[in-house]
Amino acid sequence: MKQHVSLSIPGSTSNLGPGFDSIGLAINRYLHVKVEPSTEWNFHYIDFQEKFPSGKDNLIYKVIESIANENMQTPKPQTVTMSSELPLERGLGSSAAAIVAGVEIADRIMDLELTSKQKVMYASKFEGHADNVAASIYGGLVIASGLGEIDTIVHEVENLEMLALVPGTKLKTTDSRSVLPENLSYQDAVKASSIANVFTAAAVKNNWALAGELMKKDLFHQPYRKHFVPDLERVQDLAVDWGAYGAALSGAGPTLLLFTPQGASKKLKTIMETNFPGYECIELLPTNTGVEQVMNDVVQR
Repeated sequence: MKQHVSLSIPGSTSNLGPGFDSIGLAINRYLHVKVEPSTEWNFHYIDFQEKFPSGKDNLIYKVIESIANENMQTPKPQTVTMSSELPLERGLGSSAAAIVAGVEIADRIMDLELTSKQKVMYASKFEGHADNVAASIYGGLVIASGLGEIDTIVHEVENLEMLALVPGTKLKTTDSRSVLPENLSYQDAVKASSIANVFTAAAVKNNWALAGELMKKDLFHQPYRKHFVPDLERVQDLAVDWGAYGAALSGAGPTLLLFTPQGASKKLKTIMETNFPGYECIELLPTNTGVEQVMNDVVQR
């Protein structure tokens, strides 16, 4: 008797302008994972240009091992095979999806019956903050705290399309974080927080016109990271001129994400491809569904 499980884990965008390290949105691009019992741990990647560890030094195994140790269990070896629709190191949640894969695999092979909140807690320990992993686990728009016990609000997104401008160059999150200030003045923190608060309320109300305006007013991270993505301000201006709600760095960058009304992303794609030929333009939709088990067959051997 040999059991295999297949999982579909959505990618995510985060920050969305002023929602720094606390707001994430699941997107309809996925990490596909197949898990099968084996005699030893193996990790296989289909059609990945990058090389990743195939044994116990793999990130996914490290997540599984950490959860196993915390629950005083020894996970049985598995062969894990993956394919991905998510570009790596482009700010679309590829590493968060891999971490969530580790949490989901651990939960299933050790019969832990983790709640979604517990899964977010485990995943956040590896990701460093909850916004991306929570979006991949829950789906939809998530607003998550990152202090101690993580609290998450999940909201379904309606009537929204997105256009991702993906550059050919990568940007490591560590490099993008290295330019952020360690402190903001009290006055600047109040101003930045007020922008983020109204942005959050607008997004939860599905008032993306107002949310789009506030994306450009972010004071938490985009002003410091824009030299990594020199087209940011030009894209923000041109996107709005051509009918988008707004645009922002996706996560830590370098991908730029444009938010549009329903039916508008296709026309905007043509305009952006003409004006920014160095980018791959990908139409995206938010998904209100998080990680799913897409198959669980029992095969007689």
